[in-house]
Amino acid sequence: MGGVRPRHNLVLPSSTTLPYHKAMKNNTVGNLHRWLALVLISVMIPACAHYNPLEDVSLRLPHHTGGLKVTFVGNSTFLISDGKTHLMVDGFVSRPGPPQTLFGRIGPDSREIQRVLDALGVRKLDAILVGHAHHDHALDATSMAKTTGAVVIGSDSVGYIYEGAVGSRNDGGFIEVPHDGLTQRWGAFTIRFAPSDHVSSHLLPQTLVEGCIKAPLKMPAHFWRFKCGQVFALHITHPDGSFVVTTTAGAKAGQFKGLKADVVFLGVGFLSKECSAKQDHYWKHTVQSVDPRTVIPIHWDDFSRKLHRGLKPLPTDDLEAAINLVRTKAEAERRVVRVMDCLETLWMRKGKVIGSSRDPL
Repeated sequence: MGGVRPRHNLVLPSSTTLPYHKAMKNNTVGNLHRWLALVLISVMIPACAHYNPLEDVSLRLPHHTGGLKVTFVGNSTFLISDGKTHLMVDGFVSRPGPPQTLFGRIGPDSREIQRVLDALGVRKLDAILVGHAHHDHALDATSMAKTTGAVVIGSDSVGYIYEGAVGSRNDGGFIEVPHDGLTQRWGAFTIRFAPSDHVSSHLLPQTLVEGCIKAPLKMPAHFWRFKCGQVFALHITHPDGSFVVTTTAGAKAGQFKGLKADVVFLGVGFLSKECSAKQDHYWKHTVQSVDPRTVIPIHWDDFSRKLHRGLKPLPTDDLEAAINLVRTKAEAERRVVRVMDCLETLWMRKGKVIGSSRDPL
């Protein structure tokens, strides 16, 4: 693919004619390339099941506007605003496609970032809160921060992404979250970064991005350079409401000890593939811990698909099973489950969800 096809009269050396260590290396590389090709095919072909939670009317919010706004921008990206302070979670909107991600190098798409910011009506942000350093969370944070004047807040690994783009993390534009977490005040918002955990690796690409980034990362870069780093779940409070954002379906025991929330934006990517013990642990130390009235699954859509094409489930996951799991657990505890579309805004006032509205992209 993308190479020059050898002529028929050209004899290529086989692995049996090469020294043993070179043959093994070639076989390993070949196997990796074949595996990546299979992954590429699987993500480009629509999944057999056409389930999409956005088509379930019972999961949608009633129309309403006014109050504290939380706008969903796909994956685990959110714009949060009370009209005075403007925060972004992750800020990942470039969404490079499967061929570029698996076989090329990826970096921020400045035109796509500006297009989404324009659609959101955003010119200025105060802070960008990054849950962990995988590319589908941290890729665009630095570029978006420089466009909007925001400060990036994240782990040491996120700091290396920032440093690779800017040259130094000591320019006042980055705040590193210590291993034991961080609490920051921005306007009327109180933001807590709670040390958390990542969902288990179920595919080879996930295993390639385990660990931490240990040196400045210049972009564009291969996707496997975006190592996870430390994971933080977010607890955000405001006089009009409180909520939790988990940017992955993992949790640490006691991560929200002593805290409550009105809404949990619950990462469900690959949750259905976890064993029941891990599913129960995640629910207990996230949802049951903060005791919300409303649970909204996030991180369920195909993050290699451009936002203007609409949100569709990740084809390598079983979203229907994850949604059914969340609904079963929530209904048993008399909680409400809802889903949000891209650029749909949830409105809160005095601790209650009063409805939603949606702007076109």
